[in-house]
Amino acid sequence: MSRRESTDRIRVLRIAHASLTPALRERERALAAECPDIDLQVVTTRQWHEAGVDVKVTGDDLFPVLPARSLLSRHIQLFAYDPLPLIAALRHHRPHLIDLNHEPYSVACAEVLALRDWFAPKTPVIMQVAQNIMRSYPAPFNWLQKRALREVSAAYVCSESTKQVLREKGFTNPITLIPFGVNTQIFTEKPDDSPRPDVLTIGFVGRMLPGKGLNVLANALAQIADAQWKLLLVGDGPGRGALADALARNNLLARAEFAGAVPYDRVAEFYRRMDFLAMPTRTTRTIREQFGRVLVEAMASGVPVIGTTCGAIPEVIADAGLIVPENNADALANALRRMLSDAALRQRCAKLGRTRVEECYAWNIVARKTHQLLKHVLSGHVAPMVTRPAEVTA
Repeated sequence: MSRRESTDRIRVLRIAHASLTPALRERERALAAECPDIDLQVVTTRQWHEAGVDVKVTGDDLFPVLPARSLLSRHIQLFAYDPLPLIAALRHHRPHLIDLNHEPYSVACAEVLALRDWFAPKTPVIMQVAQNIMRSYPAPFNWLQKRALREVSAAYVCSESTKQVLREKGFTNPITLIPFGVNTQIFTEKPDDSPRPDVLTIGFVGRMLPGKGLNVLANALAQIADAQWKLLLVGDGPGRGALADALARNNLLARAEFAGAVPYDRVAEFYRRMDFLAMPTRTTRTIREQFGRVLVEAMASGVPVIGTTCGAIPEVIADAGLIVPENNADALANALRRMLSDAALRQRCAKLGRTRVEECYAWNIVARKTHQLLKHVLSGHVAPMVTRPAEVTA
């Protein structure tokens, strides 16, 4: 009798450093809720600095969560888990499959593969990766990556650019496109009878880093200073001061509200205050937008979106919003002005965005695609499944 045939349920061990709270592990919760044949257990860190906020692990009502101390480093690619919870999960849960949310060159990935070999030999591993910039690494990280690319049974990625990079690295096993999802009950549209503001609010959500295009946003806003608008910025980071200075130089700082970094379970309330969202990310040596989770959150909230051509942004938005060339303040200013002046455009983008989310990015859609991948890997008849999100149906 094979490992798979020995039980009626598929035992999956999910290892993900940031799956600390129910709000941060909706991927796992959707899989458990949508797929009753999955027996899931999650290993995560005890505490992590996520989206600018220190988050501590909490339990879950759908599956066991085993917290593990992070060792060696606070860097996402350099830390290791305390091995004892991992060993306990491998021994007692006896997974049919390990679902690993770490890049192939990371220390954590190498640790999990080594523990798998010692305590659960031949258990297939699938890998969730997001890196979409091709890089070369020195020893020992290049060795760790080569081993992972050789031993991992399949991978799933959030964008076509990530798939391309993984292929360039030499990964020959199947790659499935499974996007990040959004909770369509938490991120909901404004009621039709909600008050209409006299002055529209432009929103930004995300880490304030150089590659997020905050300087481009500031320059674009200066070009539309004659229009009526407010600016709501949710997030924090080293670029906040420079953005505030740029706004002040153009006498625009009084129009801006800096909300700072907020816990993930509070983000939805800020989208409800926005009339449209701008995501002006630009490509740098270290940043190329991997997905743009805030885009699907905004679209789910009925908030029209403006994005750039950076990375996966056009892939995520498709025809549900406006897309402008990256690092182009003139084009961004024109798009902002269009959104401010055209109520019909805002309404159309809001409707298209919500529909796109429901068809492509709702967590139940993501869970079903993940379930399909798990079953293919365990069946031993794995075939490439490179379905685009827009082609997925409920």
